[in-house]
Amino acid sequence: MSEITRAKILEAVLSERERQDKRWGDQTHNTDLQWMSILTEEVGEVASDVNDLRLAGMFEEIIQCAAVCFAWSEAYIDRGGLKNDGE
Repeated sequence: MSEITRAKILEAVLSERERQDKRWGDQTHNTDLQWMSILTEEVGEVASDVNDLRLAGMFEEIIQCAAVCFAWSEAYIDRGGLKNDGE
């Protein structure tokens, strides 16, 4: 994979994170169960696009999944998660 491809993907994920923040606001208070529910819904949308051969939609949904994982990771760190793991 080229660095250019990775940069494009990262740019898309960061752009989606900004969109999510504007739409949903601060979600650092979400529990892990809430994050898992959000991510599962997004993964279901990827599966739907795969089943229906909507490749353009599939990519967008994959980016949304990545952005949800990114947001969940941010919330985890903001809650002191890494400190609790000894890192």
